[in-house]
Amino acid sequence: MKKYISLIILLFILSGCGNDSDRYNFSGSSENWDVFYVINVSNGEVEEKTGTIKFTGDGEGPEVIDYKIETTSGGSEATGIMLDDKVADLGNSMCEGCGVVQGNEEIEVEVTWNGQTENLTLTNEK
Repeated sequence: MKKYISLIILLFILSGCGNDSDRYNFSGSSENWDVFYVINVSNGEVEEKTGTIKFTGDGEGPEVIDYKIETTSGGSEATGIMLDDKVADLGNSMCEGCGVVQGNEEIEVEVTWNGQTENLTLTNEK
């Protein structure tokens, strides 16, 4: 009986997790970089972001990069990000009560490494 009650409670919890939630998978490429940026929006006001920047150019690739990401709801940037096997992990960030990204917008990314800079435009993979 306890298993049955636990299962019902779990189903209620899981059914609540899917309500009013959107997931956007943004991506873009340039001559030397592929960027993947995933944004989960819950209840229209909670935004969780993760992503990666991958070096696709010739050679070994840089050890560190700097990046800037601009969306209509704000931006983020970081310097001295280490690459592991040509990939930089953008980490995980969250904001609540902030402006959130919409699926139809474009996200601008700037990657700087070894004195070079490339700009990319990310679009949502529908």
